[in-house]
Amino acid sequence: MSGRAEDKRHEKNDIDTSNSAIEPDEDVVNGTPDRCHVSNPVNRSLRNGNIVISYTNVEDCELEILQELVDLFELDARVSWSDSVTHLIVKTLPTGRCIRTKKFMNALLLNCFIITLEWAKNCLASKTLLPEVDYIPLEFSGEPSPLVSWRVGRGIIDSPMEWTRNCILYLHSSIEFNDSHNDIIVWARRAGFVLTNDLGEFKDHYKMRVILADKIFTSNDVRAKLPNKAEITNWICHYKAVTLFLDWFLECLFQYRFVVVSQYHQIMKLNPTLVDFTNMDESIFQYET
Repeated sequence: MSGRAEDKRHEKNDIDTSNSAIEPDEDVVNGTPDRCHVSNPVNRSLRNGNIVISYTNVEDCELEILQELVDLFELDARVSWSDSVTHLIVKTLPTGRCIRTKKFMNALLLNCFIITLEWAKNCLASKTLLPEVDYIPLEFSGEPSPLVSWRVGRGIIDSPMEWTRNCILYLHSSIEFNDSHNDIIVWARRAGFVLTNDLGEFKDHYKMRVILADKIFTSNDVRAKLPNKAEITNWICHYKAVTLFLDWFLECLFQYRFVVVSQYHQIMKLNPTLVDFTNMDESIFQYET
């Protein structure tokens, strides 16, 4: 093997232990401010060549564990997210739940293995790659969404995200000021939502017609401000569309299922009369009491 090829191999297989392992700001998923979202190893040589690991919310002192895992089983590793990642290793909270990060979102929507750090520790202790399904954590909400995503990816169950194909989304200008703007577009497409830049495409055959907006306090640009009640009412009347906080969209993705539109998600509080005018199913909304 040439020196250049050898260097490249080490570059791919090394975990970066020189930097802080605390998730960088760019890996944190935020909604509206104050609404933060903060196997079978039979043929190991063949199987290991297809494993690409990454990690999230792992402490500095624990990166050595991942380096040992990479070295022992000759795995591939990525510090930054790549769509080639097959296994995302997460450090869970004492409750057993995951912190919400961009890496977590990408892994969830690509049906990757999302497994706890205990998997790495136990693989090292047993010197064999253990079944990942025994180490799948809960999402921050307490929902078993990583397990659901894994089962969908392997064809065990139908995707609970099929409803997204009947939901058309329009991103309000305020979304452009969100640091995750480009990611939001990618996530929406991967989840199956219909995206449009033209409100004229909001048709009745879509069961849900949603305009997403996000209040950005760090910008004085008028485009970064939330739409007012007059605008929202106009969109209901002309396009039969409801306007919601970005949080609703993120909550659906993180929980990997449809989330009822609560009052918390509504920029202008909805009532049955307004929803009836949109021809949407009233049961998917919660109203003021």
